[in-house]
Amino acid sequence: MSYTSWAILAMVVYGANAVLLKLALRQVPAEVALAVTNTALVMAGFALVVFRGQSIIAHLNGSLSTVYLGLACVTLTVGVVAFYTALSRGPASVVVPIFAMNFAVASLLGIVFLGEGMTVSRGVGLLLAIGSIILLTR
Repeated sequence: MSYTSWAILAMVVYGANAVLLKLALRQVPAEVALAVTNTALVMAGFALVVFRGQSIIAHLNGSLSTVYLGLACVTLTVGVVAFYTALSRGPASVVVPIFAMNFAVASLLGIVFLGEGMTVSRGVGLLLAIGSIILLTR
């Protein structure tokens, strides 16, 4: 499967996840939902490591990549906790699109810090994404 196919699959299932999560959060506290869903995610991660014959320890060698991975842990944790909290307090129709702008942030950061090319269509896409958030939150 190509990376775009994986990205489309992620988009679809993560969108469905947000709706299912919002339904669960009607009766389940955000902290409980966070613990349960992310425990399942961690278990799946470990299963993939074992299935693919990878070694976690071999890749945690104190290199700059390990530092980046640690920072990614921090940002992922803050982002997911903030998302669950926002979703438990606000309407999914507003919270989810705002959260989904993380992809536009990643795109901008990729252009600025990773040297990925900026094209007119990407610029227009980012502007439209910002405009959609403005419209959805009114």
